Amino acid sequence: MLKVSEVEIAHELDRYLHQALTQTVVVEQAGHASVVVLSLAEFERLQEVDDLHFAEAARKANVEGYLNREHEVRSRLATAMRARRLACVRKP
Repeated sequence: MLKVSEVEIAHELDRYLHQALTQTVVVEQAGHASVVVLSLAEFERLQEVDDLHFAEAARKANVEGYLNREHEVRSRLATAMRARRLACVRKP
């Protein structure tokens, strides 16, 4: 991953667009990452991973059933609380 300032990328856009074909370019504004430039191939790969994830989640929901929002919120809260308690117990 390559990090560049917005001023630097503005002056040498062609160079950084070429670099983005082989590695992700992170553009920083005021010292903070604000934009990512990546190749179309990488973008399509990420889209495919995202699509596969949601397709699997939909298949799982079809098998296990859909949760209503209230049940899901309570379940996630209980899981987070359980994890927090376990983290406290595991501390030396």
